[in-house]
Amino acid sequence: MSFDINVVLEGLNLVLQPWTLVMIVLGVLGGIMIGVIPGLTATMAVALLIPFTFNMPAEVAMALLVVVYVGGISGGCMTAILIRMPGTPASVATLLDGFPMTQQGKGGTAIGNAVVASFFGTVISGIFLVISAPFLAEFALKFFYAEYASVCIFALCAVVSITGSTLTRGAVTALFGLLAATFGISEVDGLIRFDLGTEKLLGGFGLMPVLIGLFAVSQMMQEAAKGLTTTKADVSKLGRVLPTLNDIRANIINYFRSGIIGTFIGILPAVGGAPAALISYSQAKSASKTPEKFGKGIVDGVIAAETANNATIGGALIIALTLGIPGDPVTAILIGGLMIHGLQPGPQLFMNNPEVVYGIYFSVFFGSLAMMCIMLFAAKPLSRVVEVPKNILLPLLFVVAATGIYSMNSRVFDVFTMCCFGVLGYVFDRYRYPLAPFILGYLLGPLVEGNIRQLVEMQGHAWDMLTRPISATFLVFAALFLGFSLYRHRTKKEESP
Repeated sequence: MSFDINVVLEGLNLVLQPWTLVMIVLGVLGGIMIGVIPGLTATMAVALLIPFTFNMPAEVAMALLVVVYVGGISGGCMTAILIRMPGTPASVATLLDGFPMTQQGKGGTAIGNAVVASFFGTVISGIFLVISAPFLAEFALKFFYAEYASVCIFALCAVVSITGSTLTRGAVTALFGLLAATFGISEVDGLIRFDLGTEKLLGGFGLMPVLIGLFAVSQMMQEAAKGLTTTKADVSKLGRVLPTLNDIRANIINYFRSGIIGTFIGILPAVGGAPAALISYSQAKSASKTPEKFGKGIVDGVIAAETANNATIGGALIIALTLGIPGDPVTAILIGGLMIHGLQPGPQLFMNNPEVVYGIYFSVFFGSLAMMCIMLFAAKPLSRVVEVPKNILLPLLFVVAATGIYSMNSRVFDVFTMCCFGVLGYVFDRYRYPLAPFILGYLLGPLVEGNIRQLVEMQGHAWDMLTRPISATFLVFAALFLGFSLYRHRTKKEESP
């Protein structure tokens, strides 16, 4: 895939259109506001918005969704720092030093450095995205049925292995996802499966109702179950928010180390920002000359955590765009957004719609810049968002979700599907079954089935999956992930009293 300056300029021109820039600023602001509220995640923000992008041009829609992703991940740092409640799971490591800084009257300093770190993390991972994605997409052109099936199996095994408290829990939710994907007419042979006697299921469960139900409605149910209390953020003593040049200069290595860690962890399917932030925090502490200050209010810890969790954005987008494998729940929804607009993630996206790809690249950079400006200069009013009563917010969000789903196909059945999967997601979360394997099973199941069946129909067997080098390599990695997970869980079980 050769570099074409005209395509780059076309992608830049699309993002620089006044309407697109307005949407970017509003998307970032909306993502930040959702991210600031504890319990509401970037996944929910993107899921709620995606039905309303249906009538937008593909490049504008994807730019909007990407910047909401950036804003949602970044916004969680504010409440983690101010009230010791991470707005998003990705900000869990930020509170370790952020909240002690607030107790010392340095909350503004912590927020300012967290915001700049979020900017650096997103930009570093965005650079990796721009450089590596075309090469990975070109490599993916060598994939045939065997390779596509094997890489999907690898992704499923990786997610099952690293999510959930036990291997069984991840496997159970992945199997439920695979099962949900089999409803309706088979794409391979046209047979009707599990229609339950109703024509409404001939097309299976809609992707958007499933995603919004699992990740948005279930989250609303969880928050409602916790009670309708609100938390007040004391911003009267926030102080200076803009970070000093000394803080930035002293943490240059920290930025780059944490950004690289976050990017590569983001590439792993379904790992997410929280583990990346914790690992980066640990590395920053190990490399520090004053490790004893970590956990007591040191800006280095805040920077390490926020750089890494935002760097997962670019990492997750790398495999989502090039292989069609979601790096986290948000990119699963972004893949759904591409499909809604008739675009298939993978090498064909780079060949047939390069302007959309470059639009996404530029959206990452423009979104991170807009996020930094908004959060630095509007920190105090943004922190007030946490005080919105849940008895007003949650019903409003549900109405928005239901309206968006209904508007896509004008089918009440889709709203019913959204509610059913919301209940299913709530039950999974209630009993600590991870959702990531479910959605990966739902998205990748048809790809595994379709590619294996095509391979068998062409050659009468599926031995190519074991004899073709790339395919066999992915299967070996899948087995290693499962084996390591079994060993880890068995060791943990033996060590527990």
